Amino acid sequence: MSNILRRLGAEGAGSGIPNYPAREEGQKMVIQDKLQQPISHGELKETVISPDAEFKGALKFKDSLRIDGGFDGEIDSQGTLFVGKTGLVKAEIHVGNIVVEGKVEGNVTCDDKVELRSTAKMFGDIQAARLTIAEGVSIVGKCSVTSQRQAEAARTDRGPRPDFRKGKEEKPAERPGASVPSE
Repeated sequence: MSNILRRLGAEGAGSGIPNYPAREEGQKMVIQDKLQQPISHGELKETVISPDAEFKGALKFKDSLRIDGGFDGEIDSQGTLFVGKTGLVKAEIHVGNIVVEGKVEGNVTCDDKVELRSTAKMFGDIQAARLTIAEGVSIVGKCSVTSQRQAEAARTDRGPRPDFRKGKEEKPAERPGASVPSE
């Protein structure tokens, strides 16, 4: 072990160790360039409204948006909205996904998933295909967790509904071309 340390000190970081990739100035520049790019999650680029910023109006975005400051207006996107712990959003929201840690005042319509984390405060109605609520979340409003496709599929799969007022079941409608059993 001491031989390795002596070799490192005398010959430079890793230069005496076989198969050790040497760092060049070009590699350092690539790393610095990546640090200056927008924050991203996978291939999604994230736009940020910082804690000291406030924005009013209609907002559309493509990939993802993080709000740590204030926003008042309307948000419409197929992307992902993230409301940070310091975020305050007063808006009608129509997005693909939303994660809330801060405060949202307004109705939220989500194509896929709403995730309310433990520090979230929600004042408004929620409509989504999926909903995750952590312990400690405050919600004042109605939650509807059904996608349109699921609701339509459930209606068609059930078949005829019984008519409880009359005590009789409705007869299923005859299909064209269906054979009628003979007696």
